[in-house]
Amino acid sequence: MNLECSCTLVLPQPYDQARKLILATLKNRCLLVAFDFDVASGIFRSAGVRLPKSSVLGVDCPYQLLEAFVADAAAAVFFPLHMVLSEHGLETQVRILAPQVLRAAGVTPAIAIPVHRTLRRIHEALAAVGAYSAMRVHEGQLPLESEVLDAIFQEEVSGG
Repeated sequence: MNLECSCTLVLPQPYDQARKLILATLKNRCLLVAFDFDVASGIFRSAGVRLPKSSVLGVDCPYQLLEAFVADAAAAVFFPLHMVLSEHGLETQVRILAPQVLRAAGVTPAIAIPVHRTLRRIHEALAAVGAYSAMRVHEGQLPLESEVLDAIFQEEVSGG
């Protein structure tokens, strides 16, 4: 079984512009950026290798983190969720955790449901700024990640 561990979205804007737009949108949607790590600069400083611009954002919803952490302190392993932004020519690629990974890993619903809710909010924020699924471009008319998120979230809630 080949399990994709991340969802890839594309924002049709240069990296710097897309990054500013994403950060503003996350803030407007009450999502917290707990950390912002510039991967390309870090690798250049430590190894002298130049890479395309890229960063990792630690994104969470404080209320979902609280809900998960109260149920199980192991939730801190998942929150904040990582969002990877990377320069890809004149576009920006955004990668977030694929929701099916939680089920495949056997994560308890007490943690998985708040993570799914946060993933949904992140995906809605990305869709609001014009991000679209890279899968739809490369593989034809597949469901949007939001449809996949909704289906998996409903299965988690119903215990299916």
